[in-house]
Amino acid sequence: MTREETLVKTSGPLPGEEPKKKKMRKADRTRTLFILSFLIWPALQLFVFYFVVNAQSIIMAFQRSVPGTTVRYWTLDNFRRIIVEGFQGGEPLLKEATINTLSFFSFNFFIMTPVNIMVGYFFYKKMPLYKVYRFIFYLPAVIPATVLATLFKYIIAPDSSGLISSLLANIGVQMPNLLGSSEYAMKTLIVYAAWTGVTGFLLTSNAMNRVPTEIVESARLDGVTPVQEVVRILVPLIWPTIATSLLLSVMNIFTSSGPILLFTQGNHGTYTVAYWLFEKVMTNTNMEYAAAVGIFYTLLGFPFLLVTRWLSKRVEEVEY
Repeated sequence: MTREETLVKTSGPLPGEEPKKKKMRKADRTRTLFILSFLIWPALQLFVFYFVVNAQSIIMAFQRSVPGTTVRYWTLDNFRRIIVEGFQGGEPLLKEATINTLSFFSFNFFIMTPVNIMVGYFFYKKMPLYKVYRFIFYLPAVIPATVLATLFKYIIAPDSSGLISSLLANIGVQMPNLLGSSEYAMKTLIVYAAWTGVTGFLLTSNAMNRVPTEIVESARLDGVTPVQEVVRILVPLIWPTIATSLLLSVMNIFTSSGPILLFTQGNHGTYTVAYWLFEKVMTNTNMEYAAAVGIFYTLLGFPFLLVTRWLSKRVEEVEY
């Protein structure tokens, strides 16, 4: 040990060093309390509006009732039944509901997201009549769902009262019953979901409007095409907005029910998980099993959410 090291070791802290450490510890405590003050409120909301509200459903998921009595006993049979019956054919409606729900989700996630980006680009570029189209595209967001459903039913009605049917009758073509056929019902509901789901363009359009014009003009001088401008310039710059939209979509993966109640009530192969649960609750049929299904799909959605968040974070955010 050198003479300088010995002097430092034996001399203790330098004057003013101890108060400085105390100030730093106090600042750390203040920052921690500040962060906790923001986390307590959402944590309290989660506890009250999810766990407290759903406490009875969570308890029921682990119970079975004895027929003809009010006696209930604790069991995991409800969850075993989901695996055995729901996915091995014993409960065909649940299997059908799962497939249809994933179909709605896949359509919204993989088709409507790019469509909303392209429609947002259309309004960002202020194409001719963009204000008129913006009004038309946004109408489904402000018109009540029942009115939209009635209008859509009128458009695709198979008899002479239907708009499309009347036009086809003039050329000798008969309109099929789109909502009354297992061949067309789900496809028709997905088309309806597309018609009413373009309102997401507002997020992408507003995000694009915040991109500095200098960046876009510089890209134009370099000779980029409109497709390259969207894919290579705008999408990376507005990626946080897109990622948030995708996360919200994945959060609702098993509640992507579509307008089943307004159109088919689950007939013709159009059950979804949300409508299946709704029907079980409204008919008071095996509530314990329905509660277990709800918890099962809630837990099943977490891996999808975590994977989507991980993938979205792998795209480097661009600051401007």
